[in-house]
Amino acid sequence: MKRKVSVAAVVFLGCLLGTVPGCGGSNRAAVKGKVTIDGAPLPNGLIEFMPQDKQSGQPGGSVIENGQYAISAEKGLLAGDYQVQIRADRPTGKKVWDGMGDERLPASKKNMVDVMESYVPARYNDRTELRAKIEPGKVNVCDFDLQLGGKKGR
Repeated sequence: MKRKVSVAAVVFLGCLLGTVPGCGGSNRAAVKGKVTIDGAPLPNGLIEFMPQDKQSGQPGGSVIENGQYAISAEKGLLAGDYQVQIRADRPTGKKVWDGMGDERLPASKKNMVDVMESYVPARYNDRTELRAKIEPGKVNVCDFDLQLGGKKGR
């Protein structure tokens, strides 16, 4: 006995499997760029892209190393407008006990760790002024020049 398969069922299955053009597949875009702080490459940090329309996008991000970051198309961002947050920490020069082991030991026997501080101004993260427009089908290059002084970044 033969069964008839409707065109709608074939298209639906094709979309599920990502084999019909315009369905499935990846509509994500690669993003890469440079991050400088006062003109010098940011040694290390994190960059996060937060969609301005939370209904149609998801956040994405990457590690920044030597002023460079990259997000592959496979893990990339959906097309749209994003707020960008950049964070970085550095040692303060102070050390504290890591809390592991016997607290009664002398300081010389305790494991001490660096106290870190966030040094990127809030205007680049918690209260970000940074924006990016991500376009589909290409590698988007988004560079950011952050200023520790009173000047604004990109």
